[in-house]
Amino acid sequence: MTGPDAGPVPGAASGSAAGAAPRPVAAGPAALHTVEPGPYGIPVSLRHVLDGALVAVKGGLRHIGALGTIRREAARAVAAALPAADAAQVSGALENVHRHADTAQIAAVRTDLETRLRPFSRTVLHDVARALEPQGTRLYLSGHLGIRIMPPQRTVVAGGEEPAGLEGFLTPRGAHVDSWFNTAVNSVNLWMAVGPVRSGNGLLFYPEAYRRPLRHDGHTLLPGQPIGTPVDIELAPGDILLFAGDHLHASRPNTTAETRFVITKRLCVGVPRYPSAATGWVPYEDPRLWGTRWERWATWRSRLTTGGVRDALRTGRRG
Repeated sequence: MTGPDAGPVPGAASGSAAGAAPRPVAAGPAALHTVEPGPYGIPVSLRHVLDGALVAVKGGLRHIGALGTIRREAARAVAAALPAADAAQVSGALENVHRHADTAQIAAVRTDLETRLRPFSRTVLHDVARALEPQGTRLYLSGHLGIRIMPPQRTVVAGGEEPAGLEGFLTPRGAHVDSWFNTAVNSVNLWMAVGPVRSGNGLLFYPEAYRRPLRHDGHTLLPGQPIGTPVDIELAPGDILLFAGDHLHASRPNTTAETRFVITKRLCVGVPRYPSAATGWVPYEDPRLWGTRWERWATWRSRLTTGGVRDALRTGRRG
């Protein structure tokens, strides 16, 4: 799955013991588990995912009937950002958007689509959670929505200075662990392919580094730590990759000829647990309260954690 055009590995130069960036390899059977939805739902144990498994749910978005809606809304966002003739060229082939839009227009598509999809993405996450096999614990759902439209790196560089603040969304982000930012250590990411994800434009994972103490400065992995060889995963449109947020992972520079188009959501397995060193905090909601008169209290369990109290004190001091 790794071709000769594989670009530099974000963060990997700091990760090998010898200081050289290892070449990514295809995710083998020990690293990647593939499942297909069945008549009784999606046969995945999230405890298995939190133990480090990378799980691809083939056709997961199609199973819950969401892929068509997401692609239609994406086409509408493209139509709003581009002249009609250019938008018509992209509507059925989102991976070609960079051929008709510059980096600023793609950023506008991303912002517009985030607004268009936010209410629906809540339904998508709820439907996936309900389709999973019984987990034996309560699942809490995050309001986070990531619209990750990553054009080929050469087109971004050719357009001038890279846009700031869009690392991991429109431009690559180096190797990191999500709880360094604001997520719970028992969170699971749903990385949902809207278009094809190829070797050369997806995520890199470092399974050997999972749950190892890693030195970092804020969100940045410090150099000189052995983190193992990265693995590279491909997905078809509609596939959902499930992985623990505390996996060390990076978005690799897009060295393919296609724009990579993914949306992400998160859920939490059991009561959220937040690390004390995180730079921020986000709540997870109890979906049992959605649609009831108690919905405003859906984040209560997150807010009563040590992380929630700590964030409230930080917010109070800033106020």
